[in-house]
Amino acid sequence: MADRIWTEKELTQRANRRLAILRHAEEVSGSVAATCRYYGISRTCFYR
Repeated sequence: MADRIWTEKELTQRANRRLAILRHAEEVSGSVAATCRYYGISRTCFYR
């Protein structure tokens, strides 16, 4: 995947998803574990 060239649109979408996850943890659930369950990601992925 290192050879993959990301378009600006794809980068924006990825950044927006990451921001949504962080906002959910901070403003909605207040819990990293609950947010990870909601988005179907591991806590390791969240902290990375």
